[in-house]
Amino acid sequence: MPEVSIIIPMYNVEKYLRRCLDSVKNQTFTDWQAICVDDGSPDNSGKIAEEYAAADKRFIVVHKKNAGVSAARNDGIKLAKGKYIHFMDADDFIDQDYYEKMLAAAKGTGADIVCSGFVTNTKYSHGIKYRKQSVATCLYKKLRRTYALTDGYVWRYLFKKDFIAHNKFLFDTTLISQEDAIFVLNAIAVANTVAFVPGVFYHYMFNETSALNNRDAAHHSKIKAQYKIGKRFRRDFARKNGVYRLFCFRKILRKL
Repeated sequence: MPEVSIIIPMYNVEKYLRRCLDSVKNQTFTDWQAICVDDGSPDNSGKIAEEYAAADKRFIVVHKKNAGVSAARNDGIKLAKGKYIHFMDADDFIDQDYYEKMLAAAKGTGADIVCSGFVTNTKYSHGIKYRKQSVATCLYKKLRRTYALTDGYVWRYLFKKDFIAHNKFLFDTTLISQEDAIFVLNAIAVANTVAFVPGVFYHYMFNETSALNNRDAAHHSKIKAQYKIGKRFRRDFARKNGVYRLFCFRKILRKL
């Protein structure tokens, strides 16, 4: 049984996939399985992943009819055998010691969720860096330290598999946007402890050819509508949990 299951949905990412998979293959921590879910990609993403699987049995490739990133991640959860789960986007990459440091924090704190900083190539976000290891147990501090009301990216987190299974967490397959923010907030709300890890980064790379950034007018309209769904969820979540003030000032706090 591997220590970590890495779930990687793939769609139209042949240009970036080798960089992603190489960053996993070259980890200093070696007890992992990478579940590459080919979501009916029209390019060579599936073939590239098969090359890695043929050379390294830790890579597993699943081919399926296109059903969206949420369904692909849910399929990965069902196949995951690790004690921990990490959701990775196929056009991104991670530091070489990413899992070594994330797991050390997870085991040292017993946290249900471990959160890393990230860096990015897009002007829409400046990234997040943690200076020291810390933990949060109350909801306000968990949200304040993760910036989950602003940066709800699921790839920033390492989750205990038992925690996901016990709470029956899955991604909403009706959404192609905001699905990870909703998943993350629901998880943070019930996590006993969230740990924060300094000095290790997830590299978020903006990809204009991704499914989310499809330039079709109808697609853009759907993304815009689902952004409103996500914003409404975050607002209602904040009100329900008594942190509405944090929601109102989330953009200001994000810049501090």
